[in-house]
Amino acid sequence: MPKERIMNAPGQKPWYIGWANCHPDIKSKIRQYYSIPEFLPDDAEFPETENIFFGYEIGAVMHLEYIPRLMWQGQIKGSKNWSIAPVPECEQVCHKFQFYVEPGDVVLLDTRVWYHATSIPKGQFSVTLQSEYA
Repeated sequence: MPKERIMNAPGQKPWYIGWANCHPDIKSKIRQYYSIPEFLPDDAEFPETENIFFGYEIGAVMHLEYIPRLMWQGQIKGSKNWSIAPVPECEQVCHKFQFYVEPGDVVLLDTRVWYHATSIPKGQFSVTLQSEYA
């Protein structure tokens, strides 16, 4: 990707990247910069992989996750809009909703049963850390 696009220069297309890291040395270095959310159970199990999502002015399209555990996601830099929708069999009971996160906010969502999409406000750069727990 050209440096101009990386830096979100005028006229460049927005971009969004997810990186799954499973390398123990890199994971230990990344964990120096954050702590596991305190509200998670003391006996929670965590996977060997963590994900980092970052980009400008765009996010993830509406989707479900096919992961074995619940998900938490911490907003590190910038802000992000979330759109949440129920699976079709729950549409009569549950309704779509949206919320906005800023640095320091943590989202706890069962992304296996809630459709979700994200978007980054115009001109903003977003960095998010995501992991799972059981």
